[in-house]
Amino acid sequence: MLHISPLLLDRAKAIVHELFQTEYLWFDRVASDIDYESYTTPQSLVDALKVYPPDRWSFAITAQEYEAYTSQQTGGFGFGYVEGFRIYTTLLGSPADGKLQRGDTILKINGEPASYEAIQAASQQLGTPARFTVDRHGTILDVSVTPSSYHYRVTEPKVISYGGHTVGYLRYDAFSGSSATELENAFTTFKNAAVDRLVVDLRYNGGGDVAVASILLDNITNAHPGATQFYLDWNENNKNKNSYYTFEEQGMQDGNELAMQQVIFLVTADTASASEAVINALKPYLGAHSVITIGTPTHGKNVGMEGRSYGNDYYFLINFYVKNAQGETTPFSGIPPTCSAPDDLEHLRGDPEERMFKTALHYIVSGSCL
Repeated sequence: MLHISPLLLDRAKAIVHELFQTEYLWFDRVASDIDYESYTTPQSLVDALKVYPPDRWSFAITAQEYEAYTSQQTGGFGFGYVEGFRIYTTLLGSPADGKLQRGDTILKINGEPASYEAIQAASQQLGTPARFTVDRHGTILDVSVTPSSYHYRVTEPKVISYGGHTVGYLRYDAFSGSSATELENAFTTFKNAAVDRLVVDLRYNGGGDVAVASILLDNITNAHPGATQFYLDWNENNKNKNSYYTFEEQGMQDGNELAMQQVIFLVTADTASASEAVINALKPYLGAHSVITIGTPTHGKNVGMEGRSYGNDYYFLINFYVKNAQGETTPFSGIPPTCSAPDDLEHLRGDPEERMFKTALHYIVSGSCL
């Protein structure tokens, strides 16, 4: 085990405190005096220094956790569940993908009643099969899943015909830096199919790399070459760090971009940050009535962080507002839905009968909510 000297720990705390007093968006509200000895973990120090409200997001993670996220690699089963052990998602390419399904209720694991502790313990036994007893829409099944280390995907495109339209549906789960190629491949699929309507499912997408958000915007529309998509607005002492993201210039486009005049986004309270930035960035160009959100209000994270590393930890402190070409941010209360719809666990994502997607398809045809 690596032992870090108390002197180094104090140095790390001082550096984090300095970042809060200089680069942090709400630097002028940060405590100047703090007892470092009271905080023994990076996250506890961040929690003590961040300004709440509004800051619900500043955090610290280890270098290993950061690398795992950016490379889309992790270990375990690869599913998420809500209260009552009902599965709401499986990661694409994970051990659970294609075995456990959205909507399954876990009754037992290895013959024992389902519990958080039992699922966590089994997920850490890499290479050892686990037997899940699940209720799948009234049918009791035993499903074997072997937890392992794996690389997962964050995109899943599909094309359907509906109401005389060719509709592209994109499940997109995270703006990870390594997902850019996945996005390009998805939009090549849409371009080849000549889709004339687009539905982007961001219901669990909590954000990520804003550079990848810019790539998504490039692929949605090629009609505004060189125009500002959004910009990062730092605090008054760091305006020199403001940066602008623009649509690709003509001649720089790779040919798979669409020219959407309307886009529908499927959203929930888990739709945050870069996801909200994309929605907000399109409004000056398509118009608010052509940027449609279906579901529930989004998370309300109109700010972002650059990230700093020290020792074995990464510190992500809120550094800037994310604003569209008109200087507008999303509200802290989130983007309200154009049409309200529940997250329907009775159907798989991308199923035309799933309530959110069904509402989107109805809107495409009728221009009204279901």
